[in-house]
Formats: sequence, C-alpha cells, structure tokens
Amino acid sequence: GLWSACWQQLMTDAVLATPKTRTILSTISLNDTPEARIVVLRGADRSAGTVAVHTDSKSDKVAELSRNPHASLLVWIEDMQLQMRLRGQISMAVGRSVSDLWSRMPDRSRANYGVTPAPGTVIANADSYCRSPDPGRLAQLTLRISEMDVVHLSDDFHRRALFRRADDWQGTWLAP
Repeated sequence: GLWSACWQQLMTDAVLATPKTRTILSTISLNDTPEARIVVLRGADRSAGTVAVHTDSKSDKVAELSRNPHASLLVWIEDMQLQMRLRGQISMAVGRSVSDLWSRMPDRSRANYGVTPAPGTVIANADSYCRSPDPGRLAQLTLRISEMDVVHLSDDFHRRALFRRADDWQGTWLAP
C-alpha cells in the first residue's frame, strides 16, 4: 500500500500545488557542484512514472539540466511524516510546446516567467528587476523517475522501501 499511497499523495499535491508539501529539486551546477532549490509540484503521472515542475527557461536550473539531465526531487509531507526521494532524468518542454499550461495559469503565476534581467543575474537593489509575463519563458521540467526511495517516519515504527522502474516498481524493504 505504500507505493499507492505515495502516488496518491503526489497526484493530489500536483493538483493542489499545496505549500504544505515541500519539494526540493537537486541538480549538478555548471561548476559540478550540487544545487538544490524548492519547487512546486505541478504534475504527476503514475502510469508514466513521471512528475513535473515549472520554471523560467532562463533560470540556472535549465542550463544545468541541459548539460546533465540527472536530477532528484525530495518530497517531504509533514502531516504524513513521509519522505520521498525521486531520482531520474529530466526532459524539458518550453514555449509553444507548453502553451496549454500557460492558458490555464492564473495571472499572478504568469508574472514569474519573464523576469528581466534573467533569474540569478546580479542587480543593484532588491527591487531592480521587472516582471514581464512571457509565455515563451515557461518551461516544464518532467522527471522520469527511475527510483523512488520512501521513508515513513511513524511514531512507533519507521518504514523504508525502494521502488525501481527497472524492477517494474516491485518494492524492496530497506532498513530505515
């Protein structure tokens, strides 16, 4: 039941984009050092074994993933005491290929895609940037999960399992 519970939670969180769930994307920087940042889960497809997040196509993470598509998403669900480490490779879709996402996105969210200067650029003051919503800057990052390492931290008994695509998602219990 742990596998099903994890996917149910991922699919629910992707629909709600709830701030109660913490999702951290880890990549390898262009300097070959680890990078991690909080992202919002925007899609989950159990049958495909994928999850998706959105970002500005001019962000560092897009350049990093273009060079090395291997990534990890750490999902922490506080009220369930559930940690999921999702490992795999990311594919990217940008601009017109994600125009349907843009059309369904609220205006307040659109403002995050098209910041000038580009995200990560040094600026003179905290407010020395402009938000110019640009549908061409919306990128969807889709992680094709190869492994899901799950830890459930209950009060009485911790449980840990590893699910692998290569094993047709057959779970293996691990010591927590």
